[in-house]
Amino acid sequence: RKRSRCRDGCSIGSGRFLANDSESDDSSNRREPWDFLRFARQSSRFVSLFPSKPSSRGKISPGTLLWKAGDISNNDFEFAPLDDVVMGGASFSNFDTATGKWKGRVTSANNGGFVGIRSTPLVDYDLSGCQGIEWTLAGKETDIRLKVVLRDSSEFNGISWSTSKDTTQSPAAVGSSFQSLVSLRIPFEKQIPTRFAKIVPDQPAFNSGSVKAFQLTYSKFEYDGALNPKFQPGDFDIQLLEIRSY
Repeated sequence: RKRSRCRDGCSIGSGRFLANDSESDDSSNRREPWDFLRFARQSSRFVSLFPSKPSSRGKISPGTLLWKAGDISNNDFEFAPLDDVVMGGASFSNFDTATGKWKGRVTSANNGGFVGIRSTPLVDYDLSGCQGIEWTLAGKETDIRLKVVLRDSSEFNGISWSTSKDTTQSPAAVGSSFQSLVSLRIPFEKQIPTRFAKIVPDQPAFNSGSVKAFQLTYSKFEYDGALNPKFQPGDFDIQLLEIRSY
């Protein structure tokens, strides 16, 4: 049975901004076997019969570290892959909590075209005293466009507050290798309310006083059917270093 077309945010080494153009953009018509076991593994990371109470820190000040790669004892949440396999796609990715390295392969096969990581478990952060959040990534090579998503609802398929950002690079030394640091500043007031990559109009303002989840997506899709002009199918390799409020 033909599965529905995927849209990012759907339900159930050295870090490099590498997008290796190894397949044609029109491969959405190509069919690949659906990996049910990988679908089950990914979905199970975000579904719990006995969910825990979301972590809360009180009112968070600008400049607060919200997540850092490898800081397992202090992080309230971790990231896990959420790729287009959850709607029949063939893209795949892996995320290393210790290093923040996120890599895999994105393909348009099976009408797919996105990979993502999403935070788990849910939190309850009061960021009302902040203007936004800042993601710091490390890498080199290709300039790509990522989609940063915040959620102010515990509903799994609720509104995705989305911001598309290009990786603007500034050279810096990271560890023992010369790479680039990329800062993605996400102002709350500029976010776009979406569901399955479609803009949802007439939404209440983003509730920065109750932030539940964080998500990063590399997707073929922008909004309302538009395509990401910097998307290239193939291998990708990104490293997430930290997330802070500002």
